[in-house]
Amino acid sequence: MAPGIKERISIIEGDITTQLVDAIVNAANPSLLGGGGVDGAIHRAAGPGLLAECRRLGGCRTGEAKITRGYRLPSRFVIHTVGPVWKGGDSGEDELLASCYRNALALAELSDLRSIAFPAISTGAYGFPMERAARIAVRTVMKYVTYHTTIGKVLLVCRGNAAYSLYTDILDKESTGNSEYQMAQALFSHLSMIEASHGIRVKNRVAIVHTLAPAIRNDIQALSTGISLNNWVSATGAYGEVTVPENILQKLLDSLKDTGVWRE
Repeated sequence: MAPGIKERISIIEGDITTQLVDAIVNAANPSLLGGGGVDGAIHRAAGPGLLAECRRLGGCRTGEAKITRGYRLPSRFVIHTVGPVWKGGDSGEDELLASCYRNALALAELSDLRSIAFPAISTGAYGFPMERAARIAVRTVMKYVTYHTTIGKVLLVCRGNAAYSLYTDILDKESTGNSEYQMAQALFSHLSMIEASHGIRVKNRVAIVHTLAPAIRNDIQALSTGISLNNWVSATGAYGEVTVPENILQKLLDSLKDTGVWRE
């Protein structure tokens, strides 16, 4: 059985520099040359090698992410991302903050990392309201791990009991009854079985699940969808790397919306 959302996302109270994960995320400034708060703490803990490597990166734009080694840190890598400065909420701050989490997760996945820890990006000197930032963080991470199975563990690291309680409450509420996550994991499992039984690799598996999972309402529909995809692979005699065409996905999606499941 695939792990539940709370087995993959955890809220903890503590020091991000001590986390035993593949990568910790640094809430950096655009220069990537260190600063106050989390940024300064990470640079101090990592030692001068981190600053030397950061000097070669040419800075980082708001919402984007870059990766370095972890040096003296317990984590093997540091992923640096630049959060938005709060300007009242009408300057795209929400989307920029969400981009920090998405881009850091994508970079971790691209680097074949399995675990990652985030601080509360932009909530310190950059002034982003804590509750608003926490909701964006939880929702963005939940959405990402729903459709990307490589990263098995995400830690959201809080400083202080108030922040810990806030993040925990938001995660509890957002994860309750999250059938989309459950259906996505079921569909990923069915795709893995199809790949194993036919000796193929489905290139667009994330796109397939992202398209179909929101329309699947129960395990029976997930199973039927998996059977339909298996039937399509069998009928086409597909081998090697396989891409399920958009018209097939659309037929499946249309049938799911009509509460049935299309079969080849």
